[in-house]
This record gives sequence, structure tokens and C-alpha cells, in this order.
Amino acid sequence: MSEPTNRQIWAEASAWFVEFRFGALSESSRDAFLEWLRRSPDHIRAYLDVSHTYVELPPPGVLPDAEISRLLEKARSRLADDDIVPFDPRIPRREPSVPDRIVRRWPWALAASLVIILASGLTAWRFLERGLYTTVAGEGRTLTLADGSRIELNGRTRLRVEYSRHERDIALLEGQALFQVAKDKSRPFIVDTGTAQIRAVGTAFDVHKEGAATTVTVLEGTVAVQPANALPASQSVSVAQATPNLLLTAGEQTVVTPQGSLKPRATNVAAATAWTRGQLEFDETPLSQVAEEFNRSSPRPLVLSGTAVGSVRISGVYSSVDPASLILFLRNQPDLDVTETDGEIQVRTKPH
Repeated sequence: MSEPTNRQIWAEASAWFVEFRFGALSESSRDAFLEWLRRSPDHIRAYLDVSHTYVELPPPGVLPDAEISRLLEKARSRLADDDIVPFDPRIPRREPSVPDRIVRRWPWALAASLVIILASGLTAWRFLERGLYTTVAGEGRTLTLADGSRIELNGRTRLRVEYSRHERDIALLEGQALFQVAKDKSRPFIVDTGTAQIRAVGTAFDVHKEGAATTVTVLEGTVAVQPANALPASQSVSVAQATPNLLLTAGEQTVVTPQGSLKPRATNVAAATAWTRGQLEFDETPLSQVAEEFNRSSPRPLVLSGTAVGSVRISGVYSSVDPASLILFLRNQPDLDVTETDGEIQVRTKPH
């Protein structure tokens, strides 16, 4: 079995497999499953892996009792020439009746599904958690939603998708994502980070949640940005009905904090979205921020020792899939000391 990169996907596929084998699925559940398959090729691969792992053993009664006894006796005797008992896969199998089939298949299929879930290191995925998507450090993931919108997730990102008849709601719980929104004027596309709410109809924009701060960068179109404490009482309003604090257009960026006011600024969109191309691009960026970006793409984190080192400014373009390029650059800085271990990369300022 080729386990998918994202272990959550494998658990989701296992849960769908169990439900399809033994559940009386409604039409809406089948539609939800098809939507889940369409969101990513990884979903299809994971479901096929789970399906291939399921092996239905021959039901009782296929082999005569005398033949079973003879095979068991051979196994017990452990004769040199008979240590391996040949098994003919062409043994004829009767087709059991429907009730008989359900009784016989249930224990084997359930056991196989539980093994799949436990082997992935996860507990059974709760169906209430459908719509929650996660990535780990160094992992990317792209989703295609039911309306054709696409979401690209950076490493160490968590978001929840909740579509309704009137809104398309996304909760960005952690990390960074690039949204390419399909046009639907009757259903605004809303991204909520807890600090800010970003509304769009058909556009492309990047949202980066760093602690309590939210950075919004617009690639095309226009989005309305509101601080969380300025949201209207009714959430079900259109972009036109809302009273946004700020309208951002293509090439603009803003940072929303719990205390700060919104200010648009021209930005380098290519640099803000460099992560989608496997790059880390910095321009006089504090090393504290560089470390956070680096740690999204590297399983081995960059750890800063001391308060002064975080203010060191870094510029340049580095590979996010080859951490050695940034580490080499840091090693060559005369004021920095870099120590690598199996678990982390420690950076501190050298004593003067």
C-alpha cells in the first residue's frame, strides 16, 4: 500500500470505506462522497488504497470439513516437505444469500477497516470533522471545492470549509492559504481568521494567519476586509450590504491585528505567494518571521536562542524544499552561530 502523504486523508478514506460497506447511505451522503473525491487526486488515491487492502476471506462451507482437517494435520506435523501447504486460489466459491453475505462480510471488513485506521496512527475520523483540512510541516495540499473554487494550503495549516445555500464559509484556524474563488454573486466567499473576515465573490487572494495577526494579499479582483470587532450583527450579508473597513484590490496587502487600524499598501505579490512555487522570498525580513516561514516547509524547525537574534534582517530567495540553502546562508553570517541536531536547527548571535 502506498500511504498518502497526508495521514488525515487516509483516515477520511477509511471512514468513507466503512460507511459505504455497511451504512445505508442517503443520496446526500453519496453526493458528499463524490464531492470529497473531486476535491483532490490524493482523495481518489487514498480511497483506492483502502479498497485494495480489503480482502474478503472465503466464507465457511467452501472447503469440505475433511479437507480442512487434512490441511490442519499437515500443518501440525511440520514435515520437512510439507511445511508449506499449497493454496489454490481457484477454489470455487458459492454466492451466499444477501442476509448470509452481510453476516459473513461484516467482521472481516470491519476488522480490515479498523486495521487501516489504526495503522495510520489515527483514531477513527469523526464525521462531524468533515470539512476540516490540515497539513504538516513541509506538506502542501490543493483542494477543489464543489463550486469550482480552489484552495492551496501551505505547510502547518488548518482550515474548515462550510458551504451553505447563502454563503461559502472558510475558517482559517492556522497557517496560510491561497484562495482562487469561483464567481457566485448570490453566495459571497468568506474567510474568517478570528482576527479578520475577508469577503469576495470571484477573485484570488492569499491569507496568512500568524498568531493574532492576519495578512491579506490580493492577486486579482477586489476583497472586503473587516476586523473581527467591526463585523455586523448579521453575518449573512452580501459584499454590497457590508460596511467594510477596507477594500483591497490586486497588488495590495494589509495586516489586521486586534488593536491596529487597517492600512492598504502596495506589495510584491510574487514574494507573498512564493511558497506556492516552492520558494521562500525575503526582503529585509526579521529572522523571527523568517523562522516561522521556514518552519512551515521544514520538518526540522529553526529555533532562535535569545531575543536579539530574532531582529536580524534577512533578504534573498531560498528553496522551501531544500532547507540547506537558507541554513548555508545563515552559517555564512559573521554575527550568527548555527548548530544542527537531529531534531532542530539552533541559531544564536555570537558573543562580541
